[in-house]
Amino acid sequence: MALSPAKTDERISSRAWRICFLLFLATAVIYLDRQVLALTADKIIAEFKLTDEGFGRIIAAFRYAYGIFQILGGFLVDASNPMIVFPAASGLWAVSGLLTGLAASVGMLTGFRFLLGVGEAFNWPCALKLTNELLPPENRALANGIFNAGAPIGALIAPVIVTVITLRFSWRAAFVTTGIVGAIWVIAWIVYTKPDAPRLKGRPSPLGDVFRAAARILRRREFWALAVSAIIINGVSYYLVDWIPLYLKTTRGFSFAEGNLLTIVIYSGTSAGNLLSGLLVHRLTAAQVHIMNAKKVTLLISCVLMIAAVFAGLTPSRVAAVGLLALAGVGAAGFLVIYLTLVQDVDPAYVGLTSGLLGGIGNLAYGFLSPYIGHLADLHKSSLTLTLIGMLPWLAFFAILAGLKGKHA
Repeated sequence: MALSPAKTDERISSRAWRICFLLFLATAVIYLDRQVLALTADKIIAEFKLTDEGFGRIIAAFRYAYGIFQILGGFLVDASNPMIVFPAASGLWAVSGLLTGLAASVGMLTGFRFLLGVGEAFNWPCALKLTNELLPPENRALANGIFNAGAPIGALIAPVIVTVITLRFSWRAAFVTTGIVGAIWVIAWIVYTKPDAPRLKGRPSPLGDVFRAAARILRRREFWALAVSAIIINGVSYYLVDWIPLYLKTTRGFSFAEGNLLTIVIYSGTSAGNLLSGLLVHRLTAAQVHIMNAKKVTLLISCVLMIAAVFAGLTPSRVAAVGLLALAGVGAAGFLVIYLTLVQDVDPAYVGLTSGLLGGIGNLAYGFLSPYIGHLADLHKSSLTLTLIGMLPWLAFFAILAGLKGKHA
């Protein structure tokens, strides 16, 4: 007996949200894998006799790879089938994460982090392409919030898992364990999404068309407005992931276990920001507020919350610093969710390309800055970094207002 169109749509919608949950798990595992380096940074620095600036160069290797291949990944996702690209790239980051635990030198450690960046670079172009295919515009903010919430959730569970494994075995065992978890996710994705392959493969475009689309996108004012956010807001988000565990232990004086576990408070803030941002837009539009105005309100609130980072760097209370960083995390995540929906609007036919170009710009900029962030930490001037984190998002906010002026009216 054939299903009615309404029942068919209901089944498709149900599977769409389940696939969004799988995207959430992918992002969570990526951040779990990525967070191992930050959580074990003090032990790695000690074993390899690094400065914080030297550690920043290892982070930079990951970000340079991530940036370059996010740009290339955007082309590839739109020119081919994300159902093939996604699991292949995911398998690469799972293996690279595992191999990091076997690194015998700084060069090997840096090389494996580079490979990890190559594999992970495809996650956001693929995820945005898939949510764009799965859901109508009014549901994409929530869908993006769901899968992007995997970032802080992965960072949230990582402190417990990594701390226990490191204290019980070694920092190397933590990398091996999380790499295995990534491999399990790849298998689960292939098995579950196989029936949906025709729908999820998208509409592949000839490579020549993709290059022409890139030229068109690069000429758009809104693209460069969003590029400011790609550099600033992504940079804020990356700093919270890459440096906060080390900051809590070296600058704020917490022990290895205390510093790691207190990051749970901060990443709870970023997790809440992802979901609250999408829900706020959903509620405001349901109350007949224009969707663009709803997004602007959410961005404004996010910028106000990120000011907390300034006070986190200035307060003498290390407990207050943790709470203030959590508030900044809410703001950073909330801004990022809206940024992602605006990325989808630049050119709906080339979402992977647009997100890849913007993500690549953001990662290359952060890769360049990472050694300088470490240098400031070596000079005990991390409060300056936190001041910039609190204030620069306003530049991104006003860039968006200027770049999108007259759009979506």
